[in-house]
Amino acid sequence: MQMSKPSRPRDGSASPMLSRQLRPTVRALSQQGENIVSRVYTAVRAEVAEYAAVRDAQVLAEIENMIRINVGIWFRALLDGRPPDAETLRPVADLARRRVHQGIPMTSLLHSFRVGCTVLWQAFLDGVQHQHSARDEVLLRLSPYMLYHTDLLGQTISHAYADEQRRGERWQSRLQHELCSIVFDRSEDREGFHERAQALGIDPLGRRIALAFALPTPGPGDAGAEDALETLTAQLGAGAEPRPIGTLRRGHALIWMAVPSGENSVHRERLLSSQLAQLPALRGRSQVAGLGLAGSGPQGWRLSAEQALRVLDIGRRLATPAPLFLYSDYVLDDTALQSRNVAGYLESLLELIAPEPHLLETLDCYFLQRRQRKTVADSLGIHPNTLAYRLQRIEALLKADLDKLSWQSRLSAALLMRRMGRGESQSLAA
Repeated sequence: MQMSKPSRPRDGSASPMLSRQLRPTVRALSQQGENIVSRVYTAVRAEVAEYAAVRDAQVLAEIENMIRINVGIWFRALLDGRPPDAETLRPVADLARRRVHQGIPMTSLLHSFRVGCTVLWQAFLDGVQHQHSARDEVLLRLSPYMLYHTDLLGQTISHAYADEQRRGERWQSRLQHELCSIVFDRSEDREGFHERAQALGIDPLGRRIALAFALPTPGPGDAGAEDALETLTAQLGAGAEPRPIGTLRRGHALIWMAVPSGENSVHRERLLSSQLAQLPALRGRSQVAGLGLAGSGPQGWRLSAEQALRVLDIGRRLATPAPLFLYSDYVLDDTALQSRNVAGYLESLLELIAPEPHLLETLDCYFLQRRQRKTVADSLGIHPNTLAYRLQRIEALLKADLDKLSWQSRLSAALLMRRMGRGESQSLAA
């Protein structure tokens, strides 16, 4: 990273010129550098919570080394009579970049730097407190340079940290794109999937539940889809571990949420449903979401995404006014419809009663009202005895028993197919 040369204010604050009287004192203080480093290190560990929590010996050694470098740069600038150049600042920038990968927030890094500067300045003042002329020179002539020096190093640290963050985000974005491409285009490439998942820090064997969000059609040059995906991922990922993985696919935002190891997937589905219900977009009905079943590996991720997209399509075809659709609510019916000959069989069942439209209407209402006969009769506006006669007529035509679970599942799937207006399924993710 190329660093710009520090500007030199006209008041001379960027030129730390020491008098002949002060120079020996500064040189003597520089020889006590390790004591100052120890003071700064102790203060930083005591005052910055994230640094106090560090237990890794290597990271602690790096923190101490960064303090040592900063103290050395300070004294070298004073004794050389010029501010540090880009080459001198390079180790500071390099160590700031490493803090990104060690998980130390920029706020904590800059906080530690401010604490260090305060302790360093205090140590400097302690060294001249009994020398009146030297003390006046430090306060009146050297303090402006201290402000300039602190600002210069602070900018070096923050710029390097932010640059490393951006590079990491671009790298992660590329890996995530490659991972999702494998899921949809090369789901048999388990090795490639594992490699990219591990590089992203996620378990390649862990289960994930796909969420699908229908997005409005973007206009020319509209980045709304990317913004919507980023917003949804941020809202769903707040505090989530492992983090969600998202992508755009055929006008939808797809986000895979992790099922923690050992957790029941039905329990996780319920938790996700509650979480989704609180999303502003779903509460305001500006977006609709579909939720697939849990799956692992590239083929499991793909299947879960197809299910999430599929249940959105089911909801649209049924014209159901709901912000969230769970594939688990339709799993048995939809699984039956995936087979062309099963769909043909179910269609044939309804053809047996189709010549009497009132029977088809009655059967549909019977299942929509969960087989509650009084509710069904009220919905149809008929007498309960009339309903009983119609149901007997249906059983006679179909040679069925409506109290048997096997017939209930068959007719439920057939009626769902009829409401959707088609008898075969088409993958939205393929």
